[in-house]
Amino acid sequence: MIPKHTVILLAGIPATGKTEFARYLAREHDFAHYDMERFPSGGPRQVLHGIWEKSRPAFVAFLRQEHPRVVLDWGFPPSCIARVNELRSCGVRLVWFEGDVALARKLFIKRGGPKGSIEGFGKQVEAIKAANFPAALNCVVVPALSAKESFLDREEVER
Repeated sequence: MIPKHTVILLAGIPATGKTEFARYLAREHDFAHYDMERFPSGGPRQVLHGIWEKSRPAFVAFLRQEHPRVVLDWGFPPSCIARVNELRSCGVRLVWFEGDVALARKLFIKRGGPKGSIEGFGKQVEAIKAANFPAALNCVVVPALSAKESFLDREEVER
């Protein structure tokens, strides 16, 4: 179902299951998984950090040369939209994970969030709303986390 040669960027509301789905793609579909929030230590090729910093097109070209399938896991802040657009101009497919914000907040707190910062979660969600994401992104939107405290089944997300 997923094309053989593809690079996907998973983004969206924090704590909606992006990383877990990226791990699923790596485990079940042979994707190379790069956790961009932990980059450069979040991927199989740490040397890519310098390439990422200098040029997103060179970064994507290198990934394509090294791996048939890549998933970038990055809940990017709206202030990084220029970098995201550079990735998209290179054929990277953006998939946005949407979800119930109140439940995502609870899950974020439960897991500790980046640096344990609930304030960071709130600021990220406010920035996402202000930027009119995901509507302004014109991308695939996955309703990954429902208010009923359940994640969408992985196979459903894959479809």
